[in-house]
Formats: sequence, structure tokens, C-alpha cells
Amino acid sequence: ESRPKVLAMLRDAATNTTPERPWRQVNHPAPGGADVPVLYSAIQVGRQGRVVAVGRDLRAVSTLQQRLVDAQQALERDYLRLRQTEARYRLLFETVTEAVLMVDATAQSVVEANPAAQRLFGDAAKRLVGRPFLDALDTGSRTAAATLLAAVRSNGRGDDVPVRLPGNPDELVLSASLFRQDSGT
Repeated sequence: ESRPKVLAMLRDAATNTTPERPWRQVNHPAPGGADVPVLYSAIQVGRQGRVVAVGRDLRAVSTLQQRLVDAQQALERDYLRLRQTEARYRLLFETVTEAVLMVDATAQSVVEANPAAQRLFGDAAKRLVGRPFLDALDTGSRTAAATLLAAVRSNGRGDDVPVRLPGNPDELVLSASLFRQDSGT
């Protein structure tokens, strides 16, 4: 593949009198390994048609380019895995039969509610996202829920607590788990 480049370089050196010479990459076969890339420029010297070619070894550049390509491919693989993980999470979140709320640990506001939580909270679910989580509970359950959230924030876990929703006499069990996403919990 490099022979036409070399012939063109020699032809240009014989006919071109300008000091600007085009550089051409030529790959030299190496025994037992990858080709050695060299960047050449040639100039004719003297009247007998002799040509001097000056070359620059590009192995270091080639190695850096290959590392860049490898890093880009690894990044693309990681991004694909992340998208697949997010899709699995979304599918699990949407199809689980238990009510799941995502609550911002600092603001204690509801970030997201799955369909089961929306069914559990009924009409109040429409106003749930973005609102304080404790406001969604019966006033008698708020202290226990706040204690659970504080324990989970400080220890990473806490004991389940019984709670009630406003206007509903049924007792529910509230569990909480801490997880980190980006820079938030």
C-alpha cells in the first residue's frame, strides 16, 4: 500500500522546486510485528536526480492514537452498559408491585413515584412528586417516618416503621434504603 506513496513522493521531489514538500506516511513491514509508520518528505539534490528523504518515526504517535481509540471504545462500552442498566432499573421500577418512592435525602421531597405508589396514594399521587414526603403521611405517622429517614441518612439503614396515609385506617409498613446517585442521596 505504501509503494504508490513512495513513487508519488519521488515524482514530486523531481518536479517540484518549491521548498514546501508534502509529507507522506509510509508503513515499513517489521519482522514479527506491526508495521513501522514513518512520515517522509523528499527533496531532489544535485543534478543527477538524487533524492534525499527525511523521515520521522511515528510509532509513538501511532501508539497514542491506538490508546485513544481503545479509550473511546471502552467509553462507548461503558455508556452502553449504563444505558442498559438504566433501562433495567426503569423496567423494574415500573413493574414492581410494591409502592416505591424516591425521596431526596436532603430536601426530603419526593423525586419519583412508581405506578404502584401512584395507585396507593390515589389522587394525592398527582401532587406527590416535588412535595415533602412527610406531608403525604397521616400526621400521627410523620414523627416515626422522620426518625426512620434520619436513621437511614446517618447509618445507611433503619428499622421498618408502621405508618398510615391520610383518610385511610389501614396500617402500612414503611421501609427505607439509602443509595447514592451522582452527588446526591
